[in-house]
Amino acid sequence: MDELPEWNDLRVFLTVARLGTISLAGERLGIEHSTVSRRIDRLEAKLGTVLFDRRRSGYSLTDAGSALIPHAEKMENALLEAVEQSLGQAGFIEGSVRVGTPEAFGINVLAPSLSRLRQQHPGLHVELMAQPQFPSLVTREVEILVTLEPPEMGRYKVARLAQVDYFLYCSPGYRDSHAPIRQLGDIEQHEFVDYIHDGSVSDRYRILEELTPQPRRSFTATSVLAQRTAAAAGMGLVLLTPYVARQGDDLVCIFPDRPLMTRSLWIAAPEDLLKIKRHRCVWDHIRQLVGQRPDFFRPPD
Repeated sequence: MDELPEWNDLRVFLTVARLGTISLAGERLGIEHSTVSRRIDRLEAKLGTVLFDRRRSGYSLTDAGSALIPHAEKMENALLEAVEQSLGQAGFIEGSVRVGTPEAFGINVLAPSLSRLRQQHPGLHVELMAQPQFPSLVTREVEILVTLEPPEMGRYKVARLAQVDYFLYCSPGYRDSHAPIRQLGDIEQHEFVDYIHDGSVSDRYRILEELTPQPRRSFTATSVLAQRTAAAAGMGLVLLTPYVARQGDDLVCIFPDRPLMTRSLWIAAPEDLLKIKRHRCVWDHIRQLVGQRPDFFRPPD
């Protein structure tokens, strides 16, 4: 190899590897997809190897491409850290941090807190991906992940955020017009609002089947907020966390002193990114936020 690859070519390589297509990479980087393709071709020529399998469905990494990822990411993180340190002499935290969370946690818990964080750090921009299916840390779809499924492999910092309890709720109208529920076995006579379990949401949301093996579902949705709305309209019983249920007074808790399910909530991020001030700031903010809400979360075991 006569000359080293250019950093911009490596940056394009990382973006294509994370997003899977040259069109999405071009949108993310603000350049034409033809430019993305040329830069990948140039990088492969300089390295003397093929980095991607090119298919109609997108670009997937070859073994050589996978081997290049950690080295390119080290360069990326070193550059980000160097830029931040130069800015840090003035005491600023600025730049973007992309955070992935479960849908209701992101909307009902994290999003309302970001105004305060923005006041403290006007140059900090949090991009929030709040959705039922957890986005990927591996592809850097997000840089910090709040999740029910902590990564089992990779160079990630992982911490347990809290224990989250699930309670049984319904609308007052449903409660008054259906068979009374005095003990847990009575729920078998009732219909439920639940997730669609077709692979579009995480299996960690299969909590209803742990409560009753063959529930009769009256309504299903990928969105827990849609489930809450349906239950409030009287469509059936629903298992919810307090930070979902307590967004209004249109639901009643069937067994208020008895959580029926518990899940662990985790936070994870690539170790190298947490050396960067803005990522560490958002990480700390999320951990402190959860610790300040004992009405929603129990401390981790």
